[in-house]
Amino acid sequence: MKATKILIVAGGVVALSVVTLGGSSRVAHAASGAEALAARKAVMRSISGHFGAIKGAILSGNKKRIQGAARHAMAINGLSRSIAFVTPKGSGQSAGKSTALNKIWTDWAGFNKAAGRLTTESAKLVAVLKAGNPKASMSQFGRTGKVACGGCHGTYRVKKKKR
Repeated sequence: MKATKILIVAGGVVALSVVTLGGSSRVAHAASGAEALAARKAVMRSISGHFGAIKGAILSGNKKRIQGAARHAMAINGLSRSIAFVTPKGSGQSAGKSTALNKIWTDWAGFNKAAGRLTTESAKLVAVLKAGNPKASMSQFGRTGKVACGGCHGTYRVKKKKR
């Protein structure tokens, strides 16, 4: 088995291990907990950036700008599919500064279900944004944030301290 490195752009460049088996490449796992943690942080920063761009487009009230923001929702949808990959066992707080709770790995099925909600809700967001309706777009944007992001962060992430 030959291990090589590939680069994934998700708000930053992150190196991940790839294992080549019999002429075909499959992404197997992040090479270490620290690399997975770095990849996860990059994915989450990227998702956050896309959410910010979507919110700005919706608040503009400009139909074409809202429709264009569907590209950001598509990016979120794609990134959502990598969440389990960038959250392997050993990539929690012991891998570095992380807000991931150990509950992720003790309740892996629940975590995957919660992460899957981002895939589902962001797909709905794509469709609503493409229509360009500001009110409907803001409604689905809020639902995606509450149900998908909040549903996972509320259960599987260290609570942020209020300032």
